[in-house]
Amino acid sequence: MTRTIALGCVFFGLYVGCGGGPAPWGTDGDAGDQEDANTPVDEDSGSQPGEDASTTKPKDGGTTTQDASTTKDSGGPQDSGIVADSSDGFGQLRTACINEINKLRATENHAAYNLWTGQSIDQCVDEQATNDQTDDSAHEAWINNKYPTCNGNAQDECLGYGNTVNGITQCLDDMWDEKNQSNCSGCKNCQKQFTQNCPNCDFYGQKGPECGHYVNMSADYMTYAACGFSTLGGNQQWAVQNFK
Repeated sequence: MTRTIALGCVFFGLYVGCGGGPAPWGTDGDAGDQEDANTPVDEDSGSQPGEDASTTKPKDGGTTTQDASTTKDSGGPQDSGIVADSSDGFGQLRTACINEINKLRATENHAAYNLWTGQSIDQCVDEQATNDQTDDSAHEAWINNKYPTCNGNAQDECLGYGNTVNGITQCLDDMWDEKNQSNCSGCKNCQKQFTQNCPNCDFYGQKGPECGHYVNMSADYMTYAACGFSTLGGNQQWAVQNFK
């Protein structure tokens, strides 16, 4: 099975950055855990470029040049000090996930994301990853509001990298490396304020590989990241990262 990365759908205001039909949804959650209340309206009218949520693009085969300031995690000690304490058994993976994101953000002097966690959030993102892997449909749970507690404002998804420290860090490194693509060279200008029209930042991959994972990971307009993992067996599990 080829490992792939599914583009993260981002919304602010009244638009959701994925096509495929209307997807109105609200937000709900436990006190202290819930995301910002937004009711996005699908943009399939053509006012914004969109990507069908069920379409994924092949993982890059390693031909892109990695930024020299980025050091890949070898699976050893974690880097930015956040330790996740999860009752579902994914604490080590959540720790590796948030610390790798923050290590990459630090290479560009972005403030660290806080880990968005708690029993309801951890369960929610795990359910989203499990649902999507079960149905073989990236972002299905997120777009269809199946588990709204943890939706937040954006999602990236790793397909088939597996539930290991090396697997999640490899996926995150691959997402970050999108900035090295020629059609993503302008993405740094998108980091201060959300826009789908940033010049030379092909968020949805309309002219080549998408840039949206890197935009989500490097944004300065979001402050939290949640990491979820599929509970299905095997060694090619899916994982999601939700941002708000």
